[in-house]
Amino acid sequence: MSEVEALSVEVPQEVSSLLLPLADGQLLVPVDTLSEVIAVQTPVAAYDAPDWYLGELNWREQRLPLLSFEVLRGKALAAPGDSGRIAVLNSGNPEGDLPFFALMLQGTPRLVRVTPDELAGREQPCSQGELMHVSLSGEEAVIPDLPTLERACLEYRSSR
Repeated sequence: MSEVEALSVEVPQEVSSLLLPLADGQLLVPVDTLSEVIAVQTPVAAYDAPDWYLGELNWREQRLPLLSFEVLRGKALAAPGDSGRIAVLNSGNPEGDLPFFALMLQGTPRLVRVTPDELAGREQPCSQGELMHVSLSGEEAVIPDLPTLERACLEYRSSR
């Protein structure tokens, strides 16, 4: 009779992540999710788009949707301040119809190291586009639901 050995799987003790500043809070994403931070630019208007779909940007020969996360979850659209930026994010689906999309930010992303000891879930209902509310070393943040954001963009694009 042979013994079956359990495979040892290394669970990372630390994940390099970014806090993306919004007008009403911040998003927490792994570093690998961010492709680039670019200057604020006026998007090409999208016909009959939902309020959260701010238009489309030309980025690296691709047409990306620009989203307002605040509006998506029912808040007011914030005017970009002097420190406003646009984050180009990987949708998590590189082979799909929308490998990237852009989010309006209210500042520059900040690098953080996330460890299990510093991260805690918060009991708060999630709005559209939110996966989970967390606390990172006492700072509140939201982990975005990237597949839902991608799906919402694709649904709008297919309806026009």
